Amino acid sequence: MKMNRIAALLPLLLAGAVSAAQSPFYTITEVATSADRGDANFGPWALSISGDGSTVATLAVTSNWYSYFRMVPTGMDLAHRFRYESGCDGILSSATCDAYLDNSNTASQWFADLNSNADQTYNVIASGVSSGTITTDTIAESDGIVTRYGRDASEVTSVGYVSLSEHRRKAVATVADTSVDVTNGTDYAFASAYDIIPVGTNYLVLGSAGNIKSTAYNYCYSNASIEDYSQYCPGYETQAAFWLVNSAGVTATQRAASYNTSESTDYPYTASAMKVAYVDGSYVAVGYSATEGYNSQPKNLATFWNLGALSSTGTLPSGLTSTAIFADSGDNPGTDDDDTIDNSWAVDINEDGYIVGNRVYRRLVSRNYPTQMFVARYSAGAITSTSIPVSTDGVNSEAAALNNSNQVVGWTDERSVTTQPVYGSVPRLQEAFLYNITSGSRYAINDLICGLDDAGAKTCTQNGKYYYIEYANDILDDGTILASARRYDSYDDWSALSNGTNVVIKLAANYSFSNGDVPSGYVVDNQLPVFDYGASSGSSGGGSFGFFGLIAMAGAALAGQYRRFVKKES
Repeated sequence: MKMNRIAALLPLLLAGAVSAAQSPFYTITEVATSADRGDANFGPWALSISGDGSTVATLAVTSNWYSYFRMVPTGMDLAHRFRYESGCDGILSSATCDAYLDNSNTASQWFADLNSNADQTYNVIASGVSSGTITTDTIAESDGIVTRYGRDASEVTSVGYVSLSEHRRKAVATVADTSVDVTNGTDYAFASAYDIIPVGTNYLVLGSAGNIKSTAYNYCYSNASIEDYSQYCPGYETQAAFWLVNSAGVTATQRAASYNTSESTDYPYTASAMKVAYVDGSYVAVGYSATEGYNSQPKNLATFWNLGALSSTGTLPSGLTSTAIFADSGDNPGTDDDDTIDNSWAVDINEDGYIVGNRVYRRLVSRNYPTQMFVARYSAGAITSTSIPVSTDGVNSEAAALNNSNQVVGWTDERSVTTQPVYGSVPRLQEAFLYNITSGSRYAINDLICGLDDAGAKTCTQNGKYYYIEYANDILDDGTILASARRYDSYDDWSALSNGTNVVIKLAANYSFSNGDVPSGYVVDNQLPVFDYGASSGSSGGGSFGFFGLIAMAGAALAGQYRRFVKKES
């Protein structure tokens, strides 16, 4: 009888075993690899995906200056001064900084090439992404860099810049398959565009534009030491800028009227609009302005601009002023010794009025000086709320993009970090995240790429490879993500983060979100083994780390283990 019962149950048991198989929540498609970067030596890394998902822009570079300035590799844009205003020696040990200066293709080489006006930045543009027939094209900055694609799914529009001779730069856009010079290099000697949105019969393009500040320009391009003079770059005093364009050219131009300071300095003030959305009957742009910071040096401040309804008359409002996203001065960069924030900037806004951005701390937070994302909301002409959704215990987090489903992507400290490292210690590894503003749920994207086999066991290989997803840089309204990852041939290599290859990947969801959340059954733990990135043996979680350890750490970063550094007290 028992055998008969077992035989009767066997089909059901087998059916249950088969039903245990489950595809991962996200399927990975590689869109660009290190083999595509041409004359560049580092990258590629994800930048932007077009609204229809067909085209991707990535970034590759000839020299590693991101490690020296402790920035995410995709932060390497000369326009954004807050990324590189501080050198290395005031933050990290001299041994570490020397490693980033003295090796080939590192920060010293970047500064020398900057002075010689050599191509250093490249786009790897991937086409045919949605069809699966992917082709790539590598383009130097002197031919044009795409910084962002438009979000309109009915056409592919883009914006960016072209590097010119004599350290100039012009802003460009592509509309209706036509390339448009938004600036020409003489109206504004230095300009970049960062977003585009249709407005009536035109397109609103926004970004940054300005002209030479003589003292800063002479210092930046003096062929002098990077340690003393990089803080004067880009040598131009820029302001948030707005243009109405169509395929025939530019129909209207307007720059913001003022900064959030009147302090005089030899350093350049920089400001830029980064993203725009139509909210409550107005076009609202976000980005950063300039303000007076500690020691009277310019700092950048997260701001917004209300452009109004932008009727079909083809005009832009005059007298645009920037408004700080955080109303309390204590939440912003400032001049006092005890001010908490060093720099802040907004990166995106959606149609619900949600804004995401980041702030760098200049005061100690649990033994660290972190960069942390923020969320704000715009409504009826003002900011109605602000929050820091990631714990403020010294953990780093950075938002990169936001969609109209209130989902944010970016990166934060990897979960295996077991200490709070400080000056002279090992850098922190970053891990890509997906965050739902509406529910407050946050996911490690690495937990969304594993499935279950027929026996119900976890399987984390895709395309026969293992992936560690470090930076998520863009997200479409349907939840499609563009990210930078490292690809590994074996589990052992993945678990040790060794022998990896740079890849840019598209992550397409196989299942539906639940009000922006990933259903819990599709979150499969894919955490790295626990490493102690924080301190050398015998210490209490920071401080000393031997000379050879520092050099090895620097070498690891240069080889592709890109990690965020921490700051010491200034």
